[in-house]
Amino acid sequence: MDSLKGHCLCGSVQYEIKGKPQFSFLCQCRQCQRITGSGHSAEFAVPDEITSITGELKCYDMTSDNGNTISSGFCSNCGNPVLKRSSGYPGLLFFHAATLENPALFKPQKVFWASSSQPWDFVDPELEIKQNA
Repeated sequence: MDSLKGHCLCGSVQYEIKGKPQFSFLCQCRQCQRITGSGHSAEFAVPDEITSITGELKCYDMTSDNGNTISSGFCSNCGNPVLKRSSGYPGLLFFHAATLENPALFKPQKVFWASSSQPWDFVDPELEIKQNA
């Protein structure tokens, strides 16, 4: 996995990552639940400097439960969530795994904000669980 490519639903926003993710995770915070419309988001973190993005992202800023500013980037055309930035992790981009051209490459390593999990959202019990991020 030396190069990763992905795009939004309509293809207006595309990205290429020249390198490997630093880490990957599932996030069960309420904001991720609302953004994805499911029990968690599946994301991976990469340094900003190894990423190229084309197309227009519209961003929505919010404050996480631990006080960080999170900027969630959506395609301005189809509304597909593509990535996030966090003031708690400067220089990193967090891409939604489902936007990968080959999402089967995604392998989560841990679960964040398990304290906000929904009883109907089952995740692999072998993953490292963090009640809060």
